[in-house]
Amino acid sequence: MTPRVVTLLLLLAIGLTACQSKQEDAPKPTATAAAEPGILELPDGSPTLTRLQTDRVALRPIRTALKAQAGKILPNENRLAQLSARVPGHIVAVYANLGDRVKEGDRLLLLDSPAFAAAQLGYRKARTTLSVAEKALERATALLDRGAIGAGEQQRREADYENARADLHEAEEKLHLLGMTEREIERLAARTLPHAEVARVSLRAPFTGEVIARNATIGEVVDPNTTLFTVADLSTVWVRADFPEQQAGRLKTGLPVEVRVSAYPDTIFRGAITYVGAVIDPTTRTVTARADVANSDGRLRPEMFAEVTLITDEQAVLSVPRAAVLQVGSRTVAFVVRGPRRFESREVTLGQASHEYIQVVTGLVAGDDVVTEGSYALKSELLREQMPSEGTP
Repeated sequence: MTPRVVTLLLLLAIGLTACQSKQEDAPKPTATAAAEPGILELPDGSPTLTRLQTDRVALRPIRTALKAQAGKILPNENRLAQLSARVPGHIVAVYANLGDRVKEGDRLLLLDSPAFAAAQLGYRKARTTLSVAEKALERATALLDRGAIGAGEQQRREADYENARADLHEAEEKLHLLGMTEREIERLAARTLPHAEVARVSLRAPFTGEVIARNATIGEVVDPNTTLFTVADLSTVWVRADFPEQQAGRLKTGLPVEVRVSAYPDTIFRGAITYVGAVIDPTTRTVTARADVANSDGRLRPEMFAEVTLITDEQAVLSVPRAAVLQVGSRTVAFVVRGPRRFESREVTLGQASHEYIQVVTGLVAGDDVVTEGSYALKSELLREQMPSEGTP
């Protein structure tokens, strides 16, 4: 091969190498900002385009969750009893302790009361008076039939009998008011009773529940103003929740609630709103709602703090999937499809939210197509375009 040919081949090789180097140094196609502000245009063949998925802005029925500012477990006051003696006296026996499970009618304590003895003796006297009046009426009726007495005398005996019946009924009702049962009243029909039995009255549980407070000691002198026991049926509890006044219009009875307590963080206790407060607390600017929650296993205890979430009714609102909304700096935006490769970052104002969708108050209209899957890739492209170019002072 001649020197001239070798030289030409060398020059050709150098030229090809230079061209290849220029091609490798050329920048790869990237997204470009279009003339309109907020518009992002992806280049042909961009891998981002293959990952994008969209959804339409539309009216959708969504349930929203309202978080209470504060919540607390309380005993069900419809099944709460603060018990005191109905007559003054002194305690001679106590049968229940704090935390005991008691059934309806169980004796909690025994009280010795002269006033109670007087009521029972009054009942026994009324029974005797009625018995005498009944026999006198029977004799008067028999004498009237034989013509031995006039009708006026017989009517007087009948009036005495009716008055005696009324007195006995009054004495019996008085004993019921003092807490005596029918069986205990029947015992008073015996001819004689020891004074100790006549003077003693039992305090009994009004329903099945748990003793949550006790203030009774043997030998203590008490009166009807002293609370001796508090019994609560904790098979259901009340949950009090305080919501901001802005949410008052969305609270109503019957709505479901979810309750969590720190003692059982993985357990959700469910109930329903049974009461919504009629006034706003002037200090906290909250409205109180109350829910009934089943507590058959007794895990919820009064005075526990609770996290309460209320699930509202379904409402049809303009909404988008949660994935369509993201933060770009201080703005909340969604990417609206404007063409095959063109996307607009549009600032939006949000409202209520469910697990899947979020309400759009401003910024979008029904029918807009927004990017869901891949919106973070568009955000990255947008932020890169907004960064200063290399060499820009």
